[in-house]
Amino acid sequence: MSTIHSERSGARGRILEKLKAQVAGADYGKLPAEPSYAYPPMSRDAALARFTECLQANHAEVIEVSAETIPLAIERELVKRNISKLICGQKGKFSGSLESYFSRSDSEGIELVKYDFPLSDNKSRLFDEAPASFTHSRCSIAATGTIVLWPSEDEPRTLSLVPPLHFVLVDTHKMVSDFATLLKSEHWGAELPANVLLISGPSKTADIQQTLAYGAHGPKELVVLLLNNNTDKE
Repeated sequence: MSTIHSERSGARGRILEKLKAQVAGADYGKLPAEPSYAYPPMSRDAALARFTECLQANHAEVIEVSAETIPLAIERELVKRNISKLICGQKGKFSGSLESYFSRSDSEGIELVKYDFPLSDNKSRLFDEAPASFTHSRCSIAATGTIVLWPSEDEPRTLSLVPPLHFVLVDTHKMVSDFATLLKSEHWGAELPANVLLISGPSKTADIQQTLAYGAHGPKELVVLLLNNNTDKE
């Protein structure tokens, strides 16, 4: 046993010595510069088309809305799926309009629940009794079809990660062309956010046979409400 161990140690030692010699002789000042890459510029229409194309390729559904039709679009999708409950944040920009809409007597009987309870003592309310959720987004990335969420006390990250169906509102006026532009426009180089989510489609995973399964680690469905109306620009 000691002979085998000695041989293995000797072989390992010889390999390490060769690697050390190569590193010691390297001239780091003459290493080639890493080539830079810049996404080609896109018009607004091209950015919207690219953003939508990427999301749909990742099995997300994209629906164009105006500020007035957001509740109606959500209602139609919920009814289509036979879902009667929606959970949303406490003080989001459009949370109030959702509350007014779904409290109407002639609504489709959909119950709107505010996420105003501590998760530690109410896990079943979110994990077992919340089939669908609605959140706002901070901005989005056209080149990769990515949505940037900025969780807060009003819209905790579990609101977008737990319910099987996630509605997310994306304001097209807050869309950037690529990730590098996002870093600059959001000043993440100076102050990186502590809690941010980048979403490009519903949750998915694959086993060793490359069989895709959706919803294993998050929402099974992602419905993107694309707010694309010049009158809705803040």
